[in-house]
Amino acid sequence: MKNKILMINPWIYDFAAYDFWIKPVGLLSVGNSLEKAGYQTFLIDCMDRFHPLNPKLKKKKYGTGKFIRTEVEKPLCLKHIPRKYCRYGMPLEFFMKALAEIPQPDVILLTSAMTYWYPGVIFAIQILKQKFPGIPIVLGGIYATLCYDHAVERTGADYVIKGPGETAALTLVDSLTGNAFNSDYNAGNFPQPTYHHYQKLVSVPIFTSYGCPYRCSFCASQLLSPKFIQRNPGEVIQEIEYFYYKRHVRHFAFSDDALLIDQENHLSIIMDAVIEKNLKLDFHTPNGIHTQLITRDLAKKMFRSNFKTLRLSYETSDRQRQAEMGSKVTDDGLADAIDYLESAGYRRKDLDVYVIMGLPDQHCEEVITSMLFVASLGAKVRLTSFSPIPGTKDWDRAIELHNMPDDLDPLLTNNSIFPLSRADFSNEIFEQIKNLSKVLNYGLDHRINFFDKSEIAKLVKQHFKEIKTEIGGR
Repeated sequence: MKNKILMINPWIYDFAAYDFWIKPVGLLSVGNSLEKAGYQTFLIDCMDRFHPLNPKLKKKKYGTGKFIRTEVEKPLCLKHIPRKYCRYGMPLEFFMKALAEIPQPDVILLTSAMTYWYPGVIFAIQILKQKFPGIPIVLGGIYATLCYDHAVERTGADYVIKGPGETAALTLVDSLTGNAFNSDYNAGNFPQPTYHHYQKLVSVPIFTSYGCPYRCSFCASQLLSPKFIQRNPGEVIQEIEYFYYKRHVRHFAFSDDALLIDQENHLSIIMDAVIEKNLKLDFHTPNGIHTQLITRDLAKKMFRSNFKTLRLSYETSDRQRQAEMGSKVTDDGLADAIDYLESAGYRRKDLDVYVIMGLPDQHCEEVITSMLFVASLGAKVRLTSFSPIPGTKDWDRAIELHNMPDDLDPLLTNNSIFPLSRADFSNEIFEQIKNLSKVLNYGLDHRINFFDKSEIAKLVKQHFKEIKTEIGGR
């Protein structure tokens, strides 16, 4: 009889959450390795909006949509935040019903995503220990890797895996069940995530590579995947075709951190196949793509192969910071990329450009200048807030420049709130800048030119002036 492994993707605890093609890819890849080794796996994904036990939810554009949410009490350290704190995902009663339908497992595996979502991990483990007393619980994933000591001390998991989990989880499960290591999985392969557990599959995240060759000061990519490895494009094409024909999936989200690297030998081959096979699907790039690598020919292929959601990585107009990021972006590079994409058929206002705010050594003028530059190109500003991540350069900078405690509760790294206490970048300024991004994007949607001498342009300039006055005109 096969040993049974229960896999759990727990809830999100946050002030806001939205389903932009979210799936627990790492956990599902571990499930593939276990099944190859002869284990029987079961999955409860609390974030599956289309789980048969969930109330029916409206499907938004491109398969995205809202999660069911349940308001919960805010942790003490977040009491001062004037926003509702919620548990997003499957209602508790349905989770308990799903558990009741699962046979007694031999081992339980949980994954974790954002570091500040760990309350969902703790809550799930508490329930699982009551339901399956004595069954070993193994925790892995992003939070477990980046905040390993915290996860060991706080979650109640019996075992915590740090780093890539496919081989580590299989080895641990073998030891816990007394089985010999008998999988044909090896570290050089990319196991196909076990999406067969999903009765309804609207979208699928696609990884064509793991890791990133760049070393941005705020990013944890190199901590999670130290090496940059690209998959064989032929394998990616086969994966896309399988889900397109067998599961009727039409929305594919590229989840790479560096999708455009060596594009001639990688992404271009994938796009050529999609075009040649005339696949009627939509591609999305939630993580942002490096604008410096967008060429005129690449933009044409992206349009022909149906890239619908395009988010461009820009981050900042500061030349020194651009250089620190390996010159993966420049002002001219962004302008050229937007020109190429427009020539290929995209509308400028449909292009989202990431701008980061709140870095430890960043002043608000840098953020505003970056936003205004993006708006001047006719593209949308997608403002992202800095989240301190243990092990990154900017984590160390936050400790050095702002006396951030090195044992900061991960809850306080939530990028929905301003994580650093700074006199020159207050919560009020933080909110003003977020509002300014909304104003700029509203202007694009309504064809308002903020860069002439109109009254609306004066309002924007006045908004900028008020912010500068508040911080002493730095």
